Amino acid sequence: MTDSIYNELIAAFENEVSEEEYAEAFRIYDLRCGASRGREWKASVFFVIILGSLFFMMTVGFDIRQILTPGVLLLIGGYLCIHYLFLLPAKAKKRGRMIYQSSALLSETKKFRISRDCLSYKNKWEYLKRYNSELTDCIETEELFVLIGGLENRLIVIRKKGLQEQTVEKLSEHFARELSGKYRRKR
Repeated sequence: MTDSIYNELIAAFENEVSEEEYAEAFRIYDLRCGASRGREWKASVFFVIILGSLFFMMTVGFDIRQILTPGVLLLIGGYLCIHYLFLLPAKAKKRGRMIYQSSALLSETKKFRISRDCLSYKNKWEYLKRYNSELTDCIETEELFVLIGGLENRLIVIRKKGLQEQTVEKLSEHFARELSGKYRRKR
């Protein structure tokens, strides 16, 4: 593939993702697009229900006849707070591990080419080209670039370990510039 002067090559490198890195990327994907999406406000609603139940229980002096309903609401609200804040992300990470283990393609070394308008990768079995306009999110963590979008293979993971420092800086600058509004840096 030749690049024109208008679509300059930003970086070309080989990259391989481990099971734990893919699981973390899938957790991030789930926070943005999956069941964990909006977990903060959902947990906040149930936390307010917990506080309301406790307040009502205190106003009636913890009279056993009057605290049955608030007690049940307290237990349900507590469980759902824990569910949204801790159990759903752990479940997403576990699902990411299962996906990685069930797909031989995810453990293959990929040859990436990232240019101004698109990124592509290929390995022994597959070739994928994704234009920047197809990406809905780009999240950069200390260890990974997590790219979300497209119809098939919605999750692309690039690990920073093994890349040269200047390549990581170029990628960071490129994604921040070309995916403005979609790019987030998580420290």
